[in-house]
Order: sequence, then C-alpha cells, then structure tokens
Amino acid sequence: MEYTQQEDTAAENGSNRRLLDEIANARWVRCFAALVLLFLATWLLNQYVFPRFTLVYGMAREFATVSSFTTNLVVAIAASLRPNIFEPRKLAGFAVLIGAVGLAMVAAGLASANPAVLTIGSIAMNAGRALASVLACIVLISLSPRAAAVGIAGSLATAYVLRIAFVALPGEVGTIAFALSPFAIIALAYPSARPILERIRTNPGASTLALTEPRAFLPYSHILFVSFFVFRIAFGFSLMFGESDGMPQFTLLALLPLAVVAVQTLVAGKAAPADILYQVASLFVLAGFLCVLVPQFEGTAAPNILLAAGSDCFTVLVYYALAAIGRRNPLHALPIFAWGQFATGAGSLVGTSLGHLTNGLLVDQPLLVPGAVVLVVLAFSAFNLLVLRTFSFEKTIEGIESVPLLEPTAEPESDRSDAIEAQCARIAERFALTERETDVFKLLAKGRNVPFIEEELVISRNTIKTHIKHIYQKMDLHSQQELIDMVETY
Repeated sequence: MEYTQQEDTAAENGSNRRLLDEIANARWVRCFAALVLLFLATWLLNQYVFPRFTLVYGMAREFATVSSFTTNLVVAIAASLRPNIFEPRKLAGFAVLIGAVGLAMVAAGLASANPAVLTIGSIAMNAGRALASVLACIVLISLSPRAAAVGIAGSLATAYVLRIAFVALPGEVGTIAFALSPFAIIALAYPSARPILERIRTNPGASTLALTEPRAFLPYSHILFVSFFVFRIAFGFSLMFGESDGMPQFTLLALLPLAVVAVQTLVAGKAAPADILYQVASLFVLAGFLCVLVPQFEGTAAPNILLAAGSDCFTVLVYYALAAIGRRNPLHALPIFAWGQFATGAGSLVGTSLGHLTNGLLVDQPLLVPGAVVLVVLAFSAFNLLVLRTFSFEKTIEGIESVPLLEPTAEPESDRSDAIEAQCARIAERFALTERETDVFKLLAKGRNVPFIEEELVISRNTIKTHIKHIYQKMDLHSQQELIDMVETY
C-alpha cells in the first residue's frame, strides 16, 4: 500500500511538473494572453463603445451583435464544406483589414453623428473581431486538457482584474485598448493557429468526413449547442438588466467561481468535471433571476453578480468543451468553434433584448417585472429538467471519435489489393450488400475517402451517403475505421 501511495504521489508530481512546463511554454502564454484580450475586449465594448452608440443610433449595437454571430455562422458552414479556402495568412489578413475598416467607420460615424456610417462600421468591426476570436480559440486544441482549463479560467479571471485598472482610467484609454485588441489577438494567436488551419484545409471537409465517420462529428442541431444558446441568454440579460446610462453594472465578485475553477484544476490534478460546471452555472443563473423578486435586492447588483458568475462558469465550460471536441477531432475544430460562437452570439442577442425589455418594464410598469422574471425562471428550469435531464457534457465529449487522416496514397500492391477484393466480396455476400454498395464497400476498406469514391465510381455525393448509410446499418458499423478493422479480422 505504501509503495502504491508513493507511486501515486510521484505520478501526481510528474503531472504537475508537465503542467507547469506547458504553462511556461510560449504557445500557452500566447494563447493565454489572446484569451485575456478576447474576454477583456468584450467588456470594453459594452462599457465604453456601445454606450456611445446610443447617442447616435442605438440599433447599431444590435447590428454589431448580429454581425458577430452571422460571421461565425458563415465560417462554420464554409469550413464544413470548403475548408481549403481558409488559408491562414489570408484569413488573418482579411480579419485585420475588415476590422481596421470597421473601426475607422465607427470612429467617423460617432464623430459625424452619422447612423448609416456607424452601423456599417459596427458590422465590419464585429466581423473582424469574430474572425480574431476563432483564431484565438482554435489554439486551445493544441493544449492539454488541464493546461486549457487553467488558461480559460485564468484568462477570464485576469480579464476581470484588469477591469479595475480601466475603471480607474479615463474612458478614452479603454476605447483605445478595445480598438487595438483584435489586432493584438491575431498577432498572438496566428503562430500557433497557422499549422492547425493548414492541417484542416488540406483534408476533406467535415461534411464529407462525417459520411464515413459519423461518430467523430457533432451535428449542428446537437443539444450541446442548444445549451450554449440558452445559457448565453443569461449572459445577455446580465449585461443589460439593471444597466445605468447604457452601461452594464460591473462587480468584481463574479470572478470568485473562476478562481475556484482555476485552483481546483491546479490542486486536483485534473480539470473540473464539465457536468459539475454546468450544475454550478445553473444554480448561479437561477439565483440571479430569483433575486429580482426579492424587494431587499431591488436596485442592488446582486442579480448581476449571480448571473455573471453563472455565465462565466458556463463560459469556461463552453470553451473547454469545444477545445476537447476539437482536440479529439482536429479536422472539425474550425467549424465547431465557429458554430459554438454562433450559438452563444445568438443567445446573447436574445438575452440583451430581454434585458432591454425588463429595463423598460421597471420604468413604465414595475408591477409586471415579477411576472416576467417568473416566466424566465420557469422556462429556464423546464429546459434543465426536461431537455437536459439525461444529457451529459462529459459523455458527449468522450463519445467523439478521432478521425484518421486519409492522406492520398499510392495504389496498394496487386497481391494485397486482390486479397482485400476477395475478402470484401465474401463479406458483401454474407451481409447481402447490393452490387453498388459492394463497390463502395471495397473502396472504403482500402481507406479511400468520399471525394475519391465520387470520382472513381462517377456517382454523386448524396448517392455515396446513402450507400454508406446502408452498409453501416447492414453490418452494424459506425465508422470507416471499424469497417477496415472488420475486413482485416473477418
């Protein structure tokens, strides 16, 4: 027993040393700094920039929010269908260009009080910020789970601490810092993001690989993304509910859960369980909404503290889950991060709209506020109890299978090819495959991907999809690797 305890202690010390070595690595430092700027820039935008929009054209803020998640939607779809278009240098250059143009137009629109220029500028500005965000987030898949968890929670907590300095400084300093942040994020993230993007763009798209490896990809309609949307509603609500002069209330107390997550990851030797993070976030969010009903908390920051704490716990979960999924299947990392950002952005828009509505009710019809809050609490509770009752973030992440990189290879030797052909013919007869299904089956067994099969058999992608589905159903398989293993061992 004593020997076992010594082994466990040595293993734990070794794990901690590896974590410290990784944190000291330039890649982790750059990723951490980029995430700090990413989280801080969101607060700077809401604290210093958006309030100035209301002096010219308040709806420009909503257009900016729509632009952000629309950009992520476009990136997610394009990366699934045509990953080869995401050449790293061009993507970073385009993000810098559109971000710079957007910031210049926003400045001009505010200076001239021109709503049209301000709106167009805000759309371009947030499109550039969305692309910078994707570059920063995708670097997380190159980190170990513990290092990623420490980086996410630590960067979010650091961004909170930095707010103290900006609150004490003139507003112009915060505005300038926000303007420079996307370019700094791109500069920090690009060196580590480039090889990841190169690997993605030189392989078939996620939509193609998902035909042969369905368990390696999450559909965009998965409940994981629905939960992102619902929880981000709370974030948007916490930004706008109880705002003062167009500025969301700010409190440093909301960072306490983040500190707990970071310390737990360092001390326990592993990242906090994803499902526990979700449960803690749920409790904070529900408590925040219920505080609105307590007269003693009226006019205080208590609802915002709880809502922000819950939202930030869930932010750690979101980034950690997306990084874990991308780590298991790097070829799906770009669309999965972009789609996750789209889901959270759409939720933020709904949440801010709800916050605006509640603020209006507080002024005009305060008696309706309790009813509105009760409806929100009931809806949120119903979602947790009914929709997410059997859902597990951890099991979802663990269920993602890795995708073998199907690089172009030379034709196999004739003897081996003949052996595979004969083996496939016997298996096809055993499982009653049709003639065309057998042709597709043989190519899959040789490691061929969908584009190759499409060209070799001169059939459409949808036809191949149907054949693969029937083959997997008849043979009780779930991936191309399982199919190859079966042919080799049958």
